Amino acid sequence: MPRPKPPNVVRYTVRLSRTQGERVAALKKQLHASSDNEVFDYLVTVGTNQRDDLEQLVYSLFGNLADSLAHRFQSLETVSQLHLALTDTYIKYALTALPEVPGSLLAAARIRATRIYEQVNLTAAREFQRRRQSDAYNAVQLGIEDEPGYSPTPSDEV
Repeated sequence: MPRPKPPNVVRYTVRLSRTQGERVAALKKQLHASSDNEVFDYLVTVGTNQRDDLEQLVYSLFGNLADSLAHRFQSLETVSQLHLALTDTYIKYALTALPEVPGSLLAAARIRATRIYEQVNLTAAREFQRRRQSDAYNAVQLGIEDEPGYSPTPSDEV
């Protein structure tokens, strides 16, 4: 009558080439293992750990990619805010300060307009820098995100 197998033991039969057998024997000596089962256990453990490490690496790479994309979108948003500041400054100036120019003064008006254009650009750049330094372009200030710790109440949702 055959001996009953313990319930927590699984039996494998592995066939190895002579070269593979020599590698297992060399690894057994390196590990100071008392049996081939210990070598097999080591190889299975290392193999699964490497797979888990690779999985973690992939998740990390995807996380880094997401962070990079978020940073690029933030940069794109900043450039669009600069464009908005330039447009706003120009429209305000054009609506309040530009009179109808008579034909006889057109050449002088163009020279003056060029200087004003440069001033408008400098003003817009200064305003952009001021807003950027004051963190006016973050998602909370722009109304894209709620403030940290803020939770809307039913009365806020109107």
